[in-house]
Amino acid sequence: MDEDGIPEVLKTERMGHEMPGMHGVYGHVSPAMRAGLKAALQERWETSLRERARLSLRSIVPVLDGLLAAYLPVQAKTRSHPAPRIGHRAGNRRGPDPT
Repeated sequence: MDEDGIPEVLKTERMGHEMPGMHGVYGHVSPAMRAGLKAALQERWETSLRERARLSLRSIVPVLDGLLAAYLPVQAKTRSHPAPRIGHRAGNRRGPDPT
């Protein structure tokens, strides 16, 4: 949290401690501080997943494997096409004898 510039009052609260002195009495955590912490933690999480995906895109841990799936290359969809008509004409089809 130090590297992300998180305010001391928020770090102290997050760790479950009480801040001593005047800062403990008059320092309060604001919604903007919480939003900044959330953004910093989210960025660290996403960076760690990207770095893990660079090592390997698969994991034997099901939850991690599911998270790494977002980094798998997109597969082109295989489409089937009708077989080409080679050397066949509409009038030359054999069918049951009309007589």
